[in-house]
This record gives sequence, structure tokens and C-alpha cells, in this order.
Amino acid sequence: MVAANLIPAPDAIPVAWGWLEVLLIVTFAAHILMMNAVVGGGVLCLVRSVSFPRDTAVRVVSHSLPTLFALTVNFGVAPLLFAQMLYGQFFYTSSVLMGAYWLSVVLLVIIAYSGLYTFRYKYETWKSSRMILAMVCAVLLFVGFIFTNNMTMMLQPEAWLAYFGDGGAADSGMGGLLLNTADPALVPRYLHFMLAAVAVGGLTLALLFEHRLAKGTMDKKEAMPHIRFGMMWFTICTAMQLLVGGAFLGSMPVRIRSLFLGSSDFHTGALAVALVCVAIVLHYAVRQRVKATAVALVATVLAMSLVRALVRAAYLEPYFKVQDLPVMADYSPMILFFATLLGGLWCIYYMIRLAFRPGREG
Repeated sequence: MVAANLIPAPDAIPVAWGWLEVLLIVTFAAHILMMNAVVGGGVLCLVRSVSFPRDTAVRVVSHSLPTLFALTVNFGVAPLLFAQMLYGQFFYTSSVLMGAYWLSVVLLVIIAYSGLYTFRYKYETWKSSRMILAMVCAVLLFVGFIFTNNMTMMLQPEAWLAYFGDGGAADSGMGGLLLNTADPALVPRYLHFMLAAVAVGGLTLALLFEHRLAKGTMDKKEAMPHIRFGMMWFTICTAMQLLVGGAFLGSMPVRIRSLFLGSSDFHTGALAVALVCVAIVLHYAVRQRVKATAVALVATVLAMSLVRALVRAAYLEPYFKVQDLPVMADYSPMILFFATLLGGLWCIYYMIRLAFRPGREG
């Protein structure tokens, strides 16, 4: 059986592919920053709540996590839709092959969301709330593993053939349980994202206390230890990402790895820009410059999202080029999207301003 024969025909797109690719990169960067803040913030809350009962940092971060979680889910819709428009024939197939896990994400997200609210309101009065938070962290880490499997399996149609292998799902009747565990890049890719989550969790902690310090709701003596703690976590985990990222690059097929190591000027240049951004982030982080670190991090995530898009295109190149998608021009949906996006962003900005008014912070 030939893997290429399993790929469905692509649907036409309403605008030129470049618009959708740029929107995919930008919206994915926004989503991944939110996701990292939630997962990393949850992990840091768990560590602090075990070591320091009734810790101020846990109270402050836990009050922000449910809101950040809601934003993560909402900001995740756009990149998911853009990915389906551009790579739907690959994404839908991999989703069906691991359908049992993929559909479970809805239930797991509901469980995690309710768990974050439970921890927020019961942390200081209910000792078992730490077990609830541990469950939430485990659920979120598993959801990340499911997403990593899907995002890697959609890039490798040859991995779909395992469904038809000896003792595979087609023979056993156990459809929807295929995972991409044979991919050597799966674990490094997953660890790369999870380390980023813990790093951003530390930065989120520092930003929250920096905000309180700037607003005068907390004095410097009380805020600075928490800011230093958050920046320490961010710096250490970001530095560790360089090692894991190197392992991730090394685990890719030679054909793809070589593109980023000199055989393609554009791919190599994109990776170089991303690494320069990481160096700038670390420069500000070790100097405890919280806001400058956050700004540099946004630029870094955008650069890394571009590299991710180039990796995706390189994996799919033997089967598909996004430039070849048929276009049936209809710009009205994109105009409506931008109008709705601007209105939604204004509403989010207004709600965040209300949430951070003096006297309303937890």
C-alpha cells in the first residue's frame, strides 16, 4: 500500500494561501503563549502549594488561571480552523486515526477547567485542593501529548499505514487508537513545548507581581522575591529548551534537518533569527527585566512559529505543497473574520482592564 493513496483530495480555499498561512502563524503564537501560561502556571502553583502552604504566589496565580484557560481555548479556535483550511486532508485523517484520544480532549478540557476553579476557591481552606491541582496538571500534560501526536502524525502519511499493519487497528477492530509513538521526534517535540510552558508560567508569575508592584497594591519587599522566583524558573527552563530543541532538530529526518543547517538559506536564516530572539530573551531574563523579557518572548514565539510552519511544509513536501491549493475567490469571510477579531480583542482588553482594577484582584 502506498501512503500517498490514502491522502484525500484537498478542498478549495477562499483566498490566497499566504493570507491563511500568516494568520495561522500569528494566531498559533497567541494561543501557545496562553496555553504555556496556563500549564506552566499550574505546575508552579502545584510546586509552591506543596512547599509553601498558603503561599501568596499560589493565591495570585491561581486567581488568574481560570481566565487564562478560557482565553487559551478561545484563542485556540482560530489556528485550528486555519490549519484545517490549509491542511485539512492531513489533519482530518490523523484525527480520525486517533479519534478516541482526540474526542476525549473535550471532556479532559472540561475537567481541567472545573479543577482550576475548584483550586482557586478551595486552596486556602481545603487541603485536598492540592490533589485537584495535581490532577489538573496531569490532564493538561496528557492533552498536550495528544495534540503533539496529532500534529506529528498529520505530517507523516506513511505513519498511517500502521493502521493496516499486522495486528493493527484494521485487523483488531480497535479503530481510533493509533498514536505516533514510532516517530523519534515525538518525545523531543513534546518536551520542547512542555518546558516552554513551565518557563512561561514563571514569567506569568513575575508579570503578575510586577503589575501589583507598579499599581502600588504590594510593596517591593513583598513582591521582589516572587518576581525573582518566577524569572529564575523562566531562565532555567528557557536555557534547558536549547538542549531539548537541539535534540528535537537532531531527531528530524536528515532531509529536513539539513534545510535548517545550511542547505537552505531561508530555512537556516529563519532558525538563526529565532535563536537570536532566544538570546535576547535570556539577556533580559537574567537581568530581571520582566516587561522587556515578555516583549522579547512574543517576538521569539512568532519566530519559532514561522520555523514550525517551515518544518511542517518540509515534512509534507513529498505529498503536498500549500501553494498548489485551488482558490475559489471569496473575500467576504476574511473581512468578517477581521471585523469580528478586532471587536473580540477590544472586548477582551476591556474585560482585562476591569479584572485588574484596584480592589478586584485576588
